[in-house]
Amino acid sequence: MLQPTDGGYTNGYHYDGAPAVGGGGISAGHRVRRGSRGRIRGRRGGGGGGSDSDARVLQWQQQQKQREEEEEREKPAPPCTEFDTAYFNSYAHVGIHEEMIKGLCFQIQIYDISRCTKGLLIYGWNSQDRARTDSYRNAIFQHQSFIAGKVVVDVGCGTGILSIFCAQAGARRVYAVDASDIAVQANEIVKANNLSDKVIVLHGRVEDVEIDEEVDVIVSEWMGYMLLYESMLGSVITARDRWLKPGGLILPSHATLYMAPVTHPDRYSESVDFWRNVYGIDMSAIMPLAKQCAFEEPSVEAITVENVLTWPQVVKHVDCYTVTTRELESITARFKFESMMRSPFHGFAFWFDVEFNGPAIYPLNNGIPPSFVEPSNGNVTEGNQRKRRANPSEAVILSTAPEDPPTHWQQTLVYFYEPLDVEQDQVIEGSLTLSQSKENARFMNIHLEYSSGGRSFVKESVMR
Repeated sequence: MLQPTDGGYTNGYHYDGAPAVGGGGISAGHRVRRGSRGRIRGRRGGGGGGSDSDARVLQWQQQQKQREEEEEREKPAPPCTEFDTAYFNSYAHVGIHEEMIKGLCFQIQIYDISRCTKGLLIYGWNSQDRARTDSYRNAIFQHQSFIAGKVVVDVGCGTGILSIFCAQAGARRVYAVDASDIAVQANEIVKANNLSDKVIVLHGRVEDVEIDEEVDVIVSEWMGYMLLYESMLGSVITARDRWLKPGGLILPSHATLYMAPVTHPDRYSESVDFWRNVYGIDMSAIMPLAKQCAFEEPSVEAITVENVLTWPQVVKHVDCYTVTTRELESITARFKFESMMRSPFHGFAFWFDVEFNGPAIYPLNNGIPPSFVEPSNGNVTEGNQRKRRANPSEAVILSTAPEDPPTHWQQTLVYFYEPLDVEQDQVIEGSLTLSQSKENARFMNIHLEYSSGGRSFVKESVMR
C-alpha cells in the first residue's frame, strides 16, 4: 500500500485514513442572429400556494435563472480550437459511422496525436449495434405528428441517416449540420435518395452556420462515452437557444447517467496477474507498470450484470429542454451503496439511458424520471436505484446498461490499481466530480472519493 506523500490524494492507490452537431448542395445556410429573438426560456410548470415571501423568493429565483440563461445565449460562440478540429476530423472517417449504425468488432487504443500519448482504451464486442439506430428511428416515427410539415435541425448529422428518417416522417425541411468532412458524403447520400428538396446539408459548426428560420424539432445523437465525454451536448444547447421555437421538440429529450461499484477479476487477471508467470518466466517486476497502463485512464468495455455489486445510482439527470452549458462544466454527486455480495471491489462502472419525449413530462412524478421505480425498500433518493422502467410504452428509451442489448457505447469503467475486498451489505460511499478539462473542454476530469470498511480512497483520472 502506498501512503500519500502530501497528506492529500493519490491516483487510485489505497491508503488507510479517515472516510472520506439549398437544394442539393452543401450550404452555409441562413442565420438567425444570436439573441435577436428576444425570447426568455422560463421554468416549466406553475406556481402553487405559499406565503408572499415564498412567492417573492420563487419569483426572484426565476428571474435570476432567466437572467443567467439570457446571458449564456448572448455569449459569443467559442472559437474553433485545434482540439475541435481534431475532433471533427475524427468523424470524417466512414468507419466510425459504420460502427455507430450497425456495430463492429474491434479492439483499439485511441491515440491523442496532438499529445503523442495514449488516449481512451476501448475493448470491442461481437454484437450488432442496432439498439442505437432503431431507437432513433422508432422515436422519430413515434413523434411523426410533431415532425410532419415541420422544420428540423439535425445537430452533428454524420452520414445524414437521422435527417433522412425525419424527411421520411414528413418533415418540410431538414437542416443537417456537421462540422466534419463527412458532410460531403451526407450531401451525396441525400442526393442519391432524392431528398435534396427537403434536406439541406450545412458544413460547419452549429455555432457558426446560418439558418434564417426557427425550427420545430432538434434531433441529435450527441451522447459520448460516459454520456458527457466529448461535450457535444453543448452544441445541442446552442442550437436550442438559437433556433428552437417555444414548445419545440428535442430528441432525445432527457438523459440519465448512472454509476455502480463492480467486480471484474478476469479483467484484472488479464491485465495484471498475467505478468506473474509468462512462459515460466517471472515478470512480476512489470506489474506496477501494467497496472498504470491498464487502469490509469477510464476503459470503455462491456460488462455483464454479474459484474455489478449493487443497484446503480444516478449521477446526473439531463433535461435537454432546460440544461445549460454552465451546468455541465462541473457535476458533483454523492453516492452510497451496499454491496449485495462478498467480492473484490475493482472500481466503478458508468452507463446511461436517453429518453425520447416531449417537454414537461415529469410534473406528476415530482421530478423523478419515468425510467425509475421505487426500490423494494421504499427509499427514493436523488441516487435512485434503477430496477425496471415504469410505463416503457410511453417513451422510446435507449439504454446502455449492462443488462440491455449492447451498443457501441458499451460501459465506462474506472478501475482501481488495487482491488478492495468487501463483504455482503458493506457500505461504499463517497462523492464523484466530473468536470470539463481546462486543457480541452472535450476531455473530462474524473475525481472519485470513496470510503468503505473504515478506509478512505481517492481515484483521479482523465477521459481523453
